[in-house]
Amino acid sequence: MINPQTIRAVLFDLDGTLIQTEVLKADSYAMAITELTQGTVNKKQVLDIFNQFVGLSRMEVVQGLAKQYHKELSAHLSENSLETIGKMLIEKRLALYREVLENTDLLSKHFCSYTLGLFHRLHRENYTLVLATMSHLPEAKKVTEAIGIYDKFDLILTRDDVENGKPAPDIYNKAMEYFGLTSEQCLVIEDSPNGIKAAQNAGMPVFAVTNSITRKSVHDCHLLDPRFIVDDLAQLETVVCDFLDSRNN
Repeated sequence: MINPQTIRAVLFDLDGTLIQTEVLKADSYAMAITELTQGTVNKKQVLDIFNQFVGLSRMEVVQGLAKQYHKELSAHLSENSLETIGKMLIEKRLALYREVLENTDLLSKHFCSYTLGLFHRLHRENYTLVLATMSHLPEAKKVTEAIGIYDKFDLILTRDDVENGKPAPDIYNKAMEYFGLTSEQCLVIEDSPNGIKAAQNAGMPVFAVTNSITRKSVHDCHLLDPRFIVDDLAQLETVVCDFLDSRNN
């Protein structure tokens, strides 16, 4: 009989976890706002506050940035409606980000090698592997194909598959239901407070991998015991596999 606490599935976030697209996405939003405000808001200003938007859906990020820089955007776009400003920001930002997604050499420089090392080990050991991302499917497919892991997932879930984005647990609940697993049989790898909250709201254990954008917010949110926060990614595979061994043996 299988121990009901045996972990059978590992669920990975994408942006900031398997590839540092959080950095690339932040750059694209910052560049879009800088261009739309004709330099009134500079790139550094946007990047300095972007950590508060990490892990949110595209619409939530756009709404937050449109509110933050409403005065400057409104003045240069001759438009006061937040909704319209948001649409203009999305259009500009997506045009910039699509250029990034077509640049395979640039993407390859942002692969998270240690997390991918863990991913490939778990694949060899026949764990069920799930992608659970707030990116939309076309972007997620493009990125995971560039990494070379698209076909290795047993299930891919994106923002398009759920009503509520992270920190709501919808995407993790959906994966659990799909495979008929309990929350205790799942392990999540995330990189942001909103992702951590989503996993915890689904009742799943979660490890956080941090980067330059997320490190402070992950520690400051005090959602996880420090043992479950991995700042030195060279230790990730050892830390996670030791946890799996402790649960599965």
